[in-house]
Amino acid sequence: MSFNDIPTGRVLRVRTQGRGVLLETETACIGIEPFARDLVRLRAVKHGQCEPETSIAVVRPYWPQTDFRMSETDGEVVCATQELTVTVSKSTGRISVGNGAGESLLRDLQIAFNGDVASVEWTQPDDRRIYACGERAGSLEARGEPMTFWNTDAGSYAPGADPLYQSIPFLLALDGSRANGVFLDNTFRQVWDLRGETARMTTDGGAVNLYVFSGPHPKKVISRFVELTGYVELPPLWSLGYHQCRFSYTPDSVVRELAREFRTRQIPCDAIWFDIHYMDGMRVFTWDSTSFPEPDALLSELSRDGFHTVAILDPGIKVEPGYGVYDTLMDGGFYVKYPNGKPYIGRVWPGDCVFPDFTDPKCREWWAGYLKETALQGLSGVWNDMNEPSVGMVEGVTIASETLQHGDGWPGTHARWHNTYGMQMIRASRQGLLTARPDERPFVLTRANYAGGQRFAAAWTGDNVADWESFRMSLPMIFNLGLSGQGFSGADIGGFYRNPTPELFARWLQIGALYPFCRVHSAHSVFDNGEEAESARQEPWSYGDEWTAINTESIRLRYRLLPYLYTLFEEMSRTGIPVFRPLFLEFPDDPGSAGVEDQMMLGSALMAAPVLEEGRTSRPVYLPPGTWFDWHTGEGYEGGRNITEEAPVDRLPLYARAGSAIPTQPVVQHTGEMEGLLMEWLAWTDGSPAQGVCYEDDGVSYRYQNGEFKRTFLTVSPNDDGYVPSFQIEGGYPGRPIAGVRVIR
Repeated sequence: MSFNDIPTGRVLRVRTQGRGVLLETETACIGIEPFARDLVRLRAVKHGQCEPETSIAVVRPYWPQTDFRMSETDGEVVCATQELTVTVSKSTGRISVGNGAGESLLRDLQIAFNGDVASVEWTQPDDRRIYACGERAGSLEARGEPMTFWNTDAGSYAPGADPLYQSIPFLLALDGSRANGVFLDNTFRQVWDLRGETARMTTDGGAVNLYVFSGPHPKKVISRFVELTGYVELPPLWSLGYHQCRFSYTPDSVVRELAREFRTRQIPCDAIWFDIHYMDGMRVFTWDSTSFPEPDALLSELSRDGFHTVAILDPGIKVEPGYGVYDTLMDGGFYVKYPNGKPYIGRVWPGDCVFPDFTDPKCREWWAGYLKETALQGLSGVWNDMNEPSVGMVEGVTIASETLQHGDGWPGTHARWHNTYGMQMIRASRQGLLTARPDERPFVLTRANYAGGQRFAAAWTGDNVADWESFRMSLPMIFNLGLSGQGFSGADIGGFYRNPTPELFARWLQIGALYPFCRVHSAHSVFDNGEEAESARQEPWSYGDEWTAINTESIRLRYRLLPYLYTLFEEMSRTGIPVFRPLFLEFPDDPGSAGVEDQMMLGSALMAAPVLEEGRTSRPVYLPPGTWFDWHTGEGYEGGRNITEEAPVDRLPLYARAGSAIPTQPVVQHTGEMEGLLMEWLAWTDGSPAQGVCYEDDGVSYRYQNGEFKRTFLTVSPNDDGYVPSFQIEGGYPGRPIAGVRVIR
């Protein structure tokens, strides 16, 4: 503890309250509440403090069939579910949490207060490995440096940069192969230091709402966390295609030329994005009438050619009387304001701006109404940027902490609600798209978020850099976001700032084509010797014919795998298990998989080992236990060892796991061409049965929730004549015909 921290102190009274137990101590009240047999919440509120019981992050308060037992002696209070035991020392207020196997998860936990600051400390094993922790710039394991949870515009961030755009204060801990988890649900700024034997978390204010999860499997912990905070909704199928973006494609003739190039070159693409220059003077909910004189006609034309469209919307509203969006915001009064009622004004792209208070339901309804009209012009989705919020055109600067926000009925300062600003904005944006098209699944992308925000939007890792270091870092960043519930995420392929070399772009696209969210995006300018110049274009054909062929094949691989990828997304929408996985998530009992962060699993069947260094044409690859087949050659390898894999610039090392079967399809130019297309199953076997599943629905609507889906289970079994496939079908959707099953052995 720090010198000025005041611990909760002795337990003075114990009483049952609701489903749990309330302990009154010398300085605070501590509630112990069972949420599930493997999940308990420790809630501490300082005496004299009034804190909201509700949480924007938590959507599932309790699970049924949770036994909870409390016993009390002179020395301690013991509260237990079937899988967790919480023991509180009456003399010190210290808490220990153990699992059903009698193993300690959090030992000698101490809650303390220092003015508005709350802290939590506990003792942890030296060899504990820690993952998740939201969006982190660095290695896969999160125990190396202190980390801050405070949504921040961190453009051109480098390894070790802290904080970043998203705050998800959840950790996944592994002691050997046994997992547990901790979620500190507090929207104030948090700082964690997990480096030593003593783990410490501090918040700038508010109550301590500490959720403790028992494993033992890491997938079980992640599933429970996502069940608590909300699932990624099954997205529209088109959003899983390849997306092309630039800051910015303008005027409309450039957009039309871009679309023609994709179709003429037969390079698959599902979405073209509009960055801020499509607007009239950066005013949201407008189009530049000079560059885009007929936006409805343009969007309709792109739609006929199989392109969906996504446009950016930032939170800053230009201060300009007569501009309808500004006028209605001011008339409604739901803007961020100082305690004296005056609006907060900050400078962003349009100039001086006011900021909607998205924590006010009336504001969200107002925003959704404008977005509805914009969506009805033909836009398919919306992209919310600068929503940390970023203010002043200076990285790291945000709305003044003392300003006030509605807080959904719990008024507070921006210091309290800052980390939820982006989440509340995407909540409003999703509401607008659903209002416009209630029968279609919406697509929203966000840069800023808080725990539980995966319910409303996909995410990307912000304004990265076109260098090999940022490329390497993208894998652990996406891993940890997925482990933190945000499984629909990706990085700007090729890098946003600066210009990638042809080799870097090609290598990045090889693995980027397997990101959950697959988008190339680049800035409009670079600085060379202090002079600003237009950046190079980053389309798949921007680097010459040789590189065009390599890049095209990377994108085509994604489209061949779309039936499998869509199946993984449907699984994630039910279980919370991410699509894009570090090896240890599939192989927690394998010590060799524990520290691998430069390889990835796509579901449980495919493993990729991208080349992440300049000039390399081979790389070491770790094969986890089992048999693995080279995707390109069909050659089999025994796992549990390292091999050296040849990897020329036109090849991504990719392996299929023996015993798995995946659905594939011929290459299409966009997902609208998939209906009725023959599918082929690929099954890999080392002599034992191979199994797989394929999920299908219409890719657009919510009718799958009423049984209009098809889930096909395939088992390929050996017999005297070879291998025999058998199918089982669930659901009432007709699905696509199957061309056959190809067995690789």
